[in-house]
Amino acid sequence: MGGLWRRWIGRGKMRGWILLVGGMMMATSGPEFFPGKGSAAGGSTGDLPFVVPQKIGHWELEKGKETYGPENLFDYMDGAAELYLSYGFRSMTLHRYLGGDASRVVVEIYEMASSEDAYGIFSFEREDEDVGVGQGSELGGGTLRFWKGRYFVNVYGEKETSDEELVAIGKAIADSIRETGREPELIKFLPGESRGLIPGSVRFFRNHVCLNQRFFIANKNILLLDSTTSGLMAQMRTPLGKVQIILIDYPDEARAASADKSFKLAFMPEAQREGMIKTEDGKWTGAMRKGKLWIGVFGAGDRGQLQEIFRMVLERVEK
Repeated sequence: MGGLWRRWIGRGKMRGWILLVGGMMMATSGPEFFPGKGSAAGGSTGDLPFVVPQKIGHWELEKGKETYGPENLFDYMDGAAELYLSYGFRSMTLHRYLGGDASRVVVEIYEMASSEDAYGIFSFEREDEDVGVGQGSELGGGTLRFWKGRYFVNVYGEKETSDEELVAIGKAIADSIRETGREPELIKFLPGESRGLIPGSVRFFRNHVCLNQRFFIANKNILLLDSTTSGLMAQMRTPLGKVQIILIDYPDEARAASADKSFKLAFMPEAQREGMIKTEDGKWTGAMRKGKLWIGVFGAGDRGQLQEIFRMVLERVEK
């Protein structure tokens, strides 16, 4: 049984999220969900372009390693592999460090298709505060998680291990990863924290199953999402309550226009061309397109606030 299963015992809510996402993806599996699944193009030898430390404090690297690719990741984490594959998973290399008391710490290093995907798989599960490892990290449930470059890493003890030791090991692994990567470009279009953005709510996604698990839109893929699209969801805290923003970048304007039309017909047919509607809960929802970028705002307190949020996003897009 893989290490991810063990760490989810301490994070029961998230374990349910992952299993549900995995099951839904299996039901709708196809190339748009799993780019590279079972293909040579999406695979990897598992040979990392960097060397992990042989010794970290009193922890020594055990000989041997396990490697997994798209074709056998299910052997390690059946029920969760679909989520990783949807973020362009290439390979996973598993190392173990042995302590002086015969305890072990497991390090799972996932190579993703891009730094955006590494950020994405990290952000999808994010629940806790950053602890200063790699380019983004969290520590909770006995597991350190971080991303750096195109790599996403889990560090956890097979037995109870102190947070300080997990962070020390994580920092040493992060230092061995020489490359860094960019966060998704879409982040620069979000209103800043001074405008109410909640940083921990920012999540990158590529398909409608992942989107729905964090913010439900519709059972059907009415936004026409697939492996060629890049999406970002985030919350803003405002005097009138929390507001959800969704940004989606399509390959071209034609695809974005088709998605905008599909969404409005299915989600807000009464809105017609205006693209804004007052929902049953008294809140306001709106959608618009700027070139190949689709912008959705959900839960605004009134029409004026909805228009102001659109204005803030467009201001950043047009810079």
